[in-house]
Amino acid sequence: MSRIEIVERLKQYFITEVLDGKDIGLDESTPLLEWGVINSLEIVRLLGFIQQQFGVEVPADDITAEYFSSLLSITDLILMHEKAARP
Repeated sequence: MSRIEIVERLKQYFITEVLDGKDIGLDESTPLLEWGVINSLEIVRLLGFIQQQFGVEVPADDITAEYFSSLLSITDLILMHEKAARP
């Protein structure tokens, strides 16, 4: 899956599941933590979505503000673990 496709899936997830259908102008660099879009409870839900949609389990060591700061950083996290899981 391409980087653009992952960003778009994540954006749609946030709009439908977190923002109750409101598109507040999210883009790949929107500061999710600063804008209050994501919090610790939402991270737990997001991890389930990532596992279901992308087949990626994020290790506890990578559950940091750095990796969940924007759609792009989450995408990078997914791609990093997706590549590591490939034989």
